[in-house]
Amino acid sequence: VNYDLIEDLLSTLLLHPSSAKIKLSFPESDDDNEESVEVDGATLIFLPGLGEIRALTDRLRSNRHFSKRDAFEIIPLHSTISPRDQKRAFVNPKRGCRKIIISTNIAETSITIPDVVCVIDSGLMREVRNSKNASTSALVTDWCSQASAKQRQGRAGRVRPGICCKLFSSRTAECVMKPQAMPELQRVPLEEVCLSILAGGLATNCMEFLQQAPQPPTYEVVQTALSTLEEVGAIERQSNSAQQRSSTNTIVTLPNKLTPLGWHLSKLPIHVRLGKMLIFGSLFKCLDRVLTVAASLSTKSIFSTHMDHNAQAAAAHKTFHHPSSDFLTICNVWDAFQLALANNDVNGKNFCRKYFISFATLKEISELRLHFLDLLDQIGFIDKHSLSLLKNSNSNSSSSSSLEQWHIQRCPYNVNGKCDNVVSAVICAGLYPNVARVDAASSDTGGLPSLWHKKERLHFHSSSVNHQRKHLGLAGQSQSNWILFYEKFKVNKRVSVATTATIEPYSLLLFGEEIQVKHVDREVVVDDWIHLSAAAKTGVMFRELRRKLSELLKDMIEKGAAANHSDDMAAMDADDYGGKSGKMIQGIIDLISSV
Repeated sequence: VNYDLIEDLLSTLLLHPSSAKIKLSFPESDDDNEESVEVDGATLIFLPGLGEIRALTDRLRSNRHFSKRDAFEIIPLHSTISPRDQKRAFVNPKRGCRKIIISTNIAETSITIPDVVCVIDSGLMREVRNSKNASTSALVTDWCSQASAKQRQGRAGRVRPGICCKLFSSRTAECVMKPQAMPELQRVPLEEVCLSILAGGLATNCMEFLQQAPQPPTYEVVQTALSTLEEVGAIERQSNSAQQRSSTNTIVTLPNKLTPLGWHLSKLPIHVRLGKMLIFGSLFKCLDRVLTVAASLSTKSIFSTHMDHNAQAAAAHKTFHHPSSDFLTICNVWDAFQLALANNDVNGKNFCRKYFISFATLKEISELRLHFLDLLDQIGFIDKHSLSLLKNSNSNSSSSSSLEQWHIQRCPYNVNGKCDNVVSAVICAGLYPNVARVDAASSDTGGLPSLWHKKERLHFHSSSVNHQRKHLGLAGQSQSNWILFYEKFKVNKRVSVATTATIEPYSLLLFGEEIQVKHVDREVVVDDWIHLSAAAKTGVMFRELRRKLSELLKDMIEKGAAANHSDDMAAMDADDYGGKSGKMIQGIIDLISSV
């Protein structure tokens, strides 16, 4: 982004309008006319992302002309900015003051600001796409489409004549920009799409079915989605020879088959990893917190961005920081918000203003929690009595004791909700293999620990509570050697992880992939790359425990399906925990809790 050009253009248009000459071209005439233009309304600037918005905002606020608040009001506009601050863009300024709105493509179609008469378009946008290896989401800055550029141009002069200044050449617009935006089928993960295809009986081979689309996704993207479903346990694993090339060098794929878990996950309209997390939260009796985590990961960040109060907001957010888990930090915010809501909604809004939290996002989390509960009820993973208790704890803000009552009554599906290790293990069950090894800090890594997912170097995003934690990866601190993350994303050449938590090795042994026991080396290897120091008998024990747990979970999931089809909810009732299933699950819980 050429900030100097934008600043000079603003100076010309807003400070020296008499010198601003706009060349007007008419298709029916060979002559080009120049006219002076005066911008007497709001100016809207399109930039690709929050970082660029901050950079330009800071520059303009340090400019001796644009920093005069009686003459100019500089308003950043982004989805992470609080609704209260976003509303400033729609308020008419006082007489003699002009708005300069700096926005992403949120102002392209989602909202309309009536008094905008000038648009400055960088021509850039940022969106999430699958990277080349399809296993990483890349946050890519690229030219917007021709259609988007036309939409941005149309933001100028919605109610009166306006102008649009495009910071790119006509050649770029005609030869580089694509006519339309890339179809989502080609740029986003396809796990949910594949599940819907199989569960709906549309096809038994996802690869072949998706290739019939007008603009089909690549083989690599579909294969990554199927591999993810295999890792989660939603579809049956195919052998290494399942994908072969025919004599014509075309790829031949075998049919995909849903597992009982996959059948249930297809009924949950969220990412398959979050769906698995919810089911395991029910089985391991820590559902309340897992509901909060899954709901929060399905929305935007609960922490509001404030350009004018960055340091104050960061300090307020630290009030809720868990020492090593962004997931449990979110739970801390939710619990505090519920207590603030005890009297009325006004207290909840005051709480959000005080701590720079998004009230709208927390309300969305509340609605998602209720929605997830209904879905778990429909697929047979919660009984009616517990469903009622959980719903009351989620929505009964008029009762000052609602949260306390929830814990006192000790709903069977939440008795382990206060055990951080159990909650973290369930999150691991859902998110695996999103795990990274932490190597101790060294001079080569700038004095900070380094993260590795297999052979790929990762970096903590600055928003994570584990960012700047220098002791991670030190010898003798087993939990500090492994990190769980929600997703990784690539900006330029740097791959980062934002929502993270330290994780116990026991969780990796229980919910990871295949276990190899190296007797001589006194080492257990999970998934061919996670090396854990342990006695051989420990590895053998966990391998056997994993086998029994897999059989048990398959049986319990099939019971859930049977209960769902027959309306016999007793099949998955809390009393079932008293038998063989309960003893196995409780034994695992005791093992995890004792670490």
